[in-house]
Amino acid sequence: MRGRALCRRDTDNDSPSLDRCVTSCANIARTDHHAEHLRERAAVLEKRAGRLPDPIGDRLRHNADRLRRTADEHDRTRITPPESAS
Repeated sequence: MRGRALCRRDTDNDSPSLDRCVTSCANIARTDHHAEHLRERAAVLEKRAGRLPDPIGDRLRHNADRLRRTADEHDRTRITPPESAS
């Protein structure tokens, strides 16, 4: 629903702003590039977690797992255009 799009808050623009997507928004739109970025960010968090004490390291590993699950969910549920018959 357009009226609930968090990317449109405080703007007069009538269209969604894909560069301002908020993960908690019901209208979130992710591209394959976004999923790739989530996995890259997860790898960075995982690397940092190995250098930090357990309470903080555990939190970073948990966040990395969450980002990977989000990327995996995108891969499972993404909408792709049908292949054209040649």
